Amino acid sequence: MAEDEPRGVVVGVDGSEPARRALDWAMTEAQLRGLPLYVVSAAPPAGTYAAMAPGAVYVEDMHAALEAVRGETDALVGDVNRARDTPFDGDLHVHVFAGTATEVLLGMSERHVMVVVGSRGTGGFSRLLLGSVSTAVVHHAACPVLVVRE
Repeated sequence: MAEDEPRGVVVGVDGSEPARRALDWAMTEAQLRGLPLYVVSAAPPAGTYAAMAPGAVYVEDMHAALEAVRGETDALVGDVNRARDTPFDGDLHVHVFAGTATEVLLGMSERHVMVVVGSRGTGGFSRLLLGSVSTAVVHHAACPVLVVRE
């Protein structure tokens, strides 16, 4: 994200159903506040498993991984927006960053007014009330955090 971009609402997405709900909620929140919406996905550094990328993948080629995540994130935004009663018509930006979901969202929290996350992502620990990313963001973000539950 460029330093001169206006402050707005950030939502972390990973392709999971909780992330879809978080995106829908973030669209509504940004629209009501008249703020830009920043839809954020993360792909971890090369040679690791993608934690926030839609669909767990082993990452060897960072450029290819970022492009794949970008395409999946764009498709997710379109799907969620088409399913809404009133489509989001505000200023929307999709960003895909190299890094972990937690570090990307915490970094974004320093420059924006709110971070929205789903209660759980693509991790396999469904018995947890909150996933590791949402828990870390709630505890360490520099702005308010909204956790969207089922």
